[in-house]
Amino acid sequence: MAFHWRIVHSSLGLFVFTTLACFPLSATKQSCFRKQDNFSSIPETWYNSNPHPTSGAILVLYHMVHTFLDMVQPNPFPTDLVKTFVNNKAEIEKNYEKILWYEVGFIVCAAIGLLFFILMPLVGLCFCCCRCCGNCGGEMYQEQTESTNCKRKTLAAILFLVTTVMLAGSVCMFVSNEKVTGSLQDSGTLLRITSENLKTYFRAIQTEVTAITVASTVPINSVTGNLDNIGSSLGVAIRQKLGETVDPALNSAFQLAQDIDEINNRLLLINSTAARLLHQQEVLEQNLTAIRQNINNIFNNCSSECVNDQDLVKDLHLLSNFNKVPNMDTEIEAMNLIANTNLYSTVQMGYKAFNDIPALLVNQSASTVSEMKKSIKDVQVQITNVTKDFPILSSINSVIDMIDNITAPIYIHLPQVQQGDKYRWIVGIVLSCIILLVVLCNYLGLLLGTMCLKPNVDPTERSSLSNNGGRLFMVGVGFSFAFSWILILLVFIMFIVGGNVYSLVCKPWYNGELFQVIESSGLTDNLNLAQSLGLQNTNLTISSVYNHCQKNMSVWKVLNLAQTFNLDEHLNLNKYTGDISSEFDKLDVNLSGIVLLDKKGKKTVKDFLNTGVSDLNFTSISKQLSMPLFKKNLHVTAEKLQINSKTAPEPFKTDLNNEAASLKELDSWIQSNMMPNIEILKGNIRNLQANSSHIQVNVNATLSKVDSAQTLLHTKALGIIKSESKIFLDCQLDSLIAYVNWTKTMITENLARCRPVADAFDSVETITCSYLLDSLNAFWFSLGWSTIFLIPSIIFAVKLAKFYRRMKTSDLYDNGDSQFEMNPLQQ
Repeated sequence: MAFHWRIVHSSLGLFVFTTLACFPLSATKQSCFRKQDNFSSIPETWYNSNPHPTSGAILVLYHMVHTFLDMVQPNPFPTDLVKTFVNNKAEIEKNYEKILWYEVGFIVCAAIGLLFFILMPLVGLCFCCCRCCGNCGGEMYQEQTESTNCKRKTLAAILFLVTTVMLAGSVCMFVSNEKVTGSLQDSGTLLRITSENLKTYFRAIQTEVTAITVASTVPINSVTGNLDNIGSSLGVAIRQKLGETVDPALNSAFQLAQDIDEINNRLLLINSTAARLLHQQEVLEQNLTAIRQNINNIFNNCSSECVNDQDLVKDLHLLSNFNKVPNMDTEIEAMNLIANTNLYSTVQMGYKAFNDIPALLVNQSASTVSEMKKSIKDVQVQITNVTKDFPILSSINSVIDMIDNITAPIYIHLPQVQQGDKYRWIVGIVLSCIILLVVLCNYLGLLLGTMCLKPNVDPTERSSLSNNGGRLFMVGVGFSFAFSWILILLVFIMFIVGGNVYSLVCKPWYNGELFQVIESSGLTDNLNLAQSLGLQNTNLTISSVYNHCQKNMSVWKVLNLAQTFNLDEHLNLNKYTGDISSEFDKLDVNLSGIVLLDKKGKKTVKDFLNTGVSDLNFTSISKQLSMPLFKKNLHVTAEKLQINSKTAPEPFKTDLNNEAASLKELDSWIQSNMMPNIEILKGNIRNLQANSSHIQVNVNATLSKVDSAQTLLHTKALGIIKSESKIFLDCQLDSLIAYVNWTKTMITENLARCRPVADAFDSVETITCSYLLDSLNAFWFSLGWSTIFLIPSIIFAVKLAKFYRRMKTSDLYDNGDSQFEMNPLQQ
C-alpha cells in the first residue's frame, strides 16, 4: 500500500511540474494589436425633425400654380441682369428691354388684369343703366319657342358648372388662407428648430474631434499596460521560446528522478517479498516433510493390504527454491544513497530558476520601461494637440453667434407679423365669402328656379319661388360687378409679388441654380465663408458646400481642410516611435545565472549508472520464478491418495483420507499466501527489468539535453530575447499606428458629416417656399380663377334669370300656328 502511494505521489508530482512549465506558455502568449479596431466610436448627435415638404391633396393645387407660373414665365433665370444689377445699378436702366422681355408673361397678365379692373366697373355701370332702360334683358317679356325648355336647361347646366368651378376656387381660397396663417404661425417654431439643429451640428464638431483624440487612451493605455506587465507579456514570450529547448531537458531530468524513486521502491519491494517467500517456503517444507513421513508410515504398516504408491510421495517434493532469488541489499543501499540526494528538489530549483525569467525581466528592465512610458506620454500630448490646432474649432462660437444674429431680427419681428396676419386672415375670409356669396346666389337661384318652375305655366304666372330664383341670379350679378374689380386688383398685386418670388427665388432654389447665380453675381463678395470659418488659402462657395453636404460628406472634405491643416504632420509619430525603439534597444536581460541542473544533480544522475541494478541477472531470476512449486498439484496428489484409500482396510483408510485432507488444506494455504507473493515478485521483477534496461540511454539523453539547454541560455538566449523584444515592440507600435490610421479615417471620412447643414438650407426653403409662398400663391390663384369665372357667371346668370322670373308680358304659342298673340299689359 505504501509503495502504491509513492507511485501515485510521483505521478502527481510529474503532472504538477509539467503543468507549471507549460501553463505560462499557453495562457500568456504575446498579444499583438496590428488589427486594433475597438476604439471609441464618434458620439452620435441627435437632431430635431426638420420641416417636411407639404403633402396631401393640396399638392395638386400647388402643382397647378407652378404650372401656371411656368407658363407665364418660361424664360431661364436672368443671370446677366442680376449681375448687372449687383455690379452697377445705373446700368440696369439700359437693359430695360431685357427686363421687359423677361417679364413679358407677367406684363401680359398684368395688362389683362388692368383691363379687367377698368372694364368690369364700366361694363357693370353700363349694364345697370341699360337694364334700367328696359334693355339688356331688362324688359319683362320672354319669347316662347319650341326650344325654350332646351335653352333653359342648357343655360342652367352651364351656370351650374361655372358656379361649381367658382365654388372649388372658394374652397381652395379658404384652405390656402388657413395654410398661410398656419405656416406663418408655425414658422417661428420651425425656424428655431432649424437654427438649433444647425448650432447643434457646429457644437458637435468640437465633441467629435475631442472624442477622436480621447480614443487615443485605448492604445496608450494598452501599451502602458503592456509595459507595466512586461513580465507576463514579453517575459513569458521569452520563456516560451527558450522553453522549446529547456522544458524537454527539465522534464527529462524530472522523469529520471521519478525513475530513481520507482526503481528504489521496486528493489525494496522485491527484497521484502522474497524474504516472505523464503519464510513461507520453510513452513511449506516442514508441513510436506511431516505429511510424507505419515504417508510412508501408513504404507509400511499396511504392508500388502494397501497399494504402496511411491510416485505419489515423490510428487510431494518442492521443485522451486526461492533461496536462488539473489539478495539485493547492495543495490538497495546504492539506490538509497542516490534517492537521498533528492534529485526532485534539484530539478525543482531548475524549474523555478527558469520560470522566474519574467520576474527577472521586470527587475532588469525597470529603467527602460520608465523611459518608454515617458515617450508614450509625449505621444499622447502630441495627439491631444490635434484638438487645440484643428481648424474651424476656434471659429465655431463665432459661427453660432452669426446664426443667432441672423435669426434674432426674425424672432423680434415675427410676433408682429403673426399679429398682422390676423388681419390678413380676416381679409382672406372676406374675399372668400364674397365669391362664396355669388356662388350661393347662383346655387339658390338654380335650386328655386329648377324646383319651383313649371314649364307649361305662362311666364306671367310663374311662382314667387321661381321668380326669387331669377332675382338671386341678378343679386349675384350685382355682387360680381360690385367686387370683381377689387378682387382682380388684389389678385394682380399678389400675383406680381408671389409670381416673381417663385420665379426668381424658389424655382432656382429647387433646381440648385440659385446659389450659383448668387455667387457668380457677386452678391456674396462681402461674405467670405472661408474667412468666417477661420480658414486660410481655401476657396469655398455656398453651392459647393451645399452640394457636398447633400451627399453627407465629412467637414474635412467639404471645407478642403487639407489645404490649411497638415494632418499627417500633426499625427506623425515617427519621432516618438524612434525614441521608443532606441529606449527598447537598451533592454538587456542576463540569464547567465540560471542553472538548470547543478553539479550535485549531475553527479546523482551519473551515479545512477553505478548502482548495479542494470547488471542484475533478470533472466535467471525470471526462470526460477517461472518454475512450478510441485511436479503435480497438491490437490491432484490428494485425490490420488483418496483413491488409494478405498482399497485400504481400517484404520489405514481413515489415516490416508486424513493425510489427503491435510494436502488439500496445505494447497489452499499455498494459493492464498504464497502464490500472491510470487505474482507480486514476478511483476516487480518485470518492471524493474523494464526500467533498468533504459537507464543508460535515459541518463545520457538527460545529461545531453541539460547541457544543450544550459548552453542555449549562455550563448543564444540574448538573440532570442532581442527577437522577442522586437516582436513585442512592433506590437506596441502597431497599436499606435492603427490608432493613427483610424484617426485619419475618422477625421477625413466621418467627422461632422454635414447633412444637417444641407437640411438647414432645405428647411429654410421648405418654410419660405413650400409653406408660406406656395400657400400665398395658391390663395391668389384660387381667387383669380374664381374672379375670372365671374364673367361667364354674369353672362349665364343674366340669360337664365329671364327663364325663372315672372314676366309682365306673355307670349302665347298656339300649336300648328305660326302667329303669336300679344295680350295686353296687365296692370
